[in-house]
Amino acid sequence: MSINGNSSYKTHSYESKREKIISEFFAFNKNIPMQSPTPWQPPTDVYETPDNIVVKMSIPGMKSEDIRVSLLEEVLTVNGFINDTSPHERICFYQVEIRHGYFERSISLPKPIDTENMQAIYKNGFLQVVLPKTKQPLTQKISVKIQFHQ
Repeated sequence: MSINGNSSYKTHSYESKREKIISEFFAFNKNIPMQSPTPWQPPTDVYETPDNIVVKMSIPGMKSEDIRVSLLEEVLTVNGFINDTSPHERICFYQVEIRHGYFERSISLPKPIDTENMQAIYKNGFLQVVLPKTKQPLTQKISVKIQFHQ
């Protein structure tokens, strides 16, 4: 029973709300913003060999000036920016999986590493950072130069 005694009022009101929700859902503007206010994190593998800690990251389409690798107190940080170079205008997205914009990934290394001999190599869309193990802990921030192989 409705408050005003008219039982059809509630049903009509309910149907109107339901119709409004359905129409708004199907009229939803699918122009999704591609730039996020927080950095995204590329897929990353971290593994150990007898002599090294290896970090392998999937970041296709990069240029050397768009990527940075640094190390501070046994935390490796990789960050950069991937530009969307698509030449076409986007009207409506049906699926969005390719990431663009600012990314950052920080990885706590399980063991101290030799900062004098670490290497970063970018090839075929993958960044591989090879960090030789050592017994001495790191106490300063180190930037790593990346070798690009196209």
